[in-house]
Amino acid sequence: MKIWIALLLLSFVVVGADAQRQGKRRYSVWAKEKIRYLNAKIVIDPYDRHLRVLLANAYFEDGQRHEAKEQLKEALVLDPNYAEAHCNLGVILQGQGYKSKAKHHFEEALRLDSLMVEAMAGYGALLCRSEHQAEGLEYLAKVVSVQPDHVGARFNMAVAYHKVGDFKKSIEHLEILLRTDFKYPGGRRALARAYYSLGLLRLQAEQPDLALQVLVKAVEYEQESDDMYFAKGLAHMDSGDMGGAEEAFKQVITLERDHIPALHNLGTICEKTDRAEEAIEYFLKVQQLAPHLPTMEAVKHSSYKVEYLVE
Repeated sequence: MKIWIALLLLSFVVVGADAQRQGKRRYSVWAKEKIRYLNAKIVIDPYDRHLRVLLANAYFEDGQRHEAKEQLKEALVLDPNYAEAHCNLGVILQGQGYKSKAKHHFEEALRLDSLMVEAMAGYGALLCRSEHQAEGLEYLAKVVSVQPDHVGARFNMAVAYHKVGDFKKSIEHLEILLRTDFKYPGGRRALARAYYSLGLLRLQAEQPDLALQVLVKAVEYEQESDDMYFAKGLAHMDSGDMGGAEEAFKQVITLERDHIPALHNLGTICEKTDRAEEAIEYFLKVQQLAPHLPTMEAVKHSSYKVEYLVE
């Protein structure tokens, strides 16, 4: 019998069009037909708990969350020990922000069936969202040990590891996720963010070569982030690769024309590579954008390091 995939932890992922589509009711001819058929069956047998859950599934597929929730409540009136109804109701309540109620229903589902994969996935996600990452990760780890291709659990594990600062683990799970489903909503951007965060740590630790290894991957997965290109430029610069740094900083100002730190660093690179006229052009642009730096010398001696990214 169908059990829904638990809602994802989108703590740092903006899915854009995918997220907007999830927020709208989806018209499904097949779901509408199932709703009509199951309603007719329930008129004949209103005390069939199984039919109530099937109808809730159809409503859920059609985007009618309230109607799905009501059918699950009816199923639990008919049978308070119906594990699947508890699990699915937990999913809906979690999505609506009722954490304590969702927690109760996930716990009931697991009390009745301790091996129910979707109940573990939903409960683990809920715990992670409630800042109980250690306990939540235990449940999510059980899910992927039983069902390695469970992309929802993988994504939630990655998000939880990112939140606690274990970016290597986050990257590991996101890479597995994308091998399983390379179109997973938000997966590529989440992986870019994990690589970026690890890169910042390495820049702060003054390990530019190691930072560059992961920042190259960050911009591969997200090519519209000026911050990621700026961090990559810093890694090139600190490694002594002025050509790579210049290319990265030029990409920054392509994305954000008035990006002061990138313009400043381009001026510095031009000055170091004996292109005085180009350097002056960049420094003058910085001076125009930053009137608190009144002289050219003040502009030249400013510094824009990794602190710019994490302030």
